[in-house]
Amino acid sequence: MKKIIIFPVIFLFLSGVKVISQEEIAENIAMEQPAKVESNSMDLSSLEFIKDFEINITVGKKAKILSETQLKAKPDDSGETLLTIAAGVVVETFRYLPKEALWAIKFNETWGFVPATAVMPIQEKTTDVSQTPFDEAPKMVTVLQVSYPPEAKQQGITGKVVVKALISKTGSVLEAEAIKSIAGLDEAAIEAVKNAKFKPGKFEGKPVEVWIRIPINFELSKF
Repeated sequence: MKKIIIFPVIFLFLSGVKVISQEEIAENIAMEQPAKVESNSMDLSSLEFIKDFEINITVGKKAKILSETQLKAKPDDSGETLLTIAAGVVVETFRYLPKEALWAIKFNETWGFVPATAVMPIQEKTTDVSQTPFDEAPKMVTVLQVSYPPEAKQQGITGKVVVKALISKTGSVLEAEAIKSIAGLDEAAIEAVKNAKFKPGKFEGKPVEVWIRIPINFELSKF
């Protein structure tokens, strides 16, 4: 009996065959798989927090957590604990609630409240926006009227706040900000400086706008 050997025959149809390059393969895969669109927009819970507690997201300042503390969802005892923040962690503070002695902060994209006693503002270096030279510095011509915040006095908050102020050519205060900050005392210090009047600084005999720094000590014995 004869053995029949069958050789497989491979037919290659060249017509209609398309050679696909690696670039085209990559492009096809990319088209099949929708691109991930990353959004910088805030989630719904963050937007609700900002709206409910009237948070100005443009005024955030860095601060350090002094001791392990809990981040609360609300500024009262009914607020659930969102997470625990370890000592030494840097957060962003946005609004101080004097009645509750709490800071509204953001940490790891989570908004909540922590006690003011657990937060220490971090002094950031600032650059004066005005480099106007002067040969005669501004002089304060009124008494600085500082009102010690009752809540801060009650909590025994003391220390030195340094306010940087831009004095105009007429002696009024155009801008003022705390460059050495103490929670609960900043607003009182800034307000006092804004209400003060100055003899303007001069350069070559002419009035000029000049930045100055004004330290204000808050001591309970003096108020």
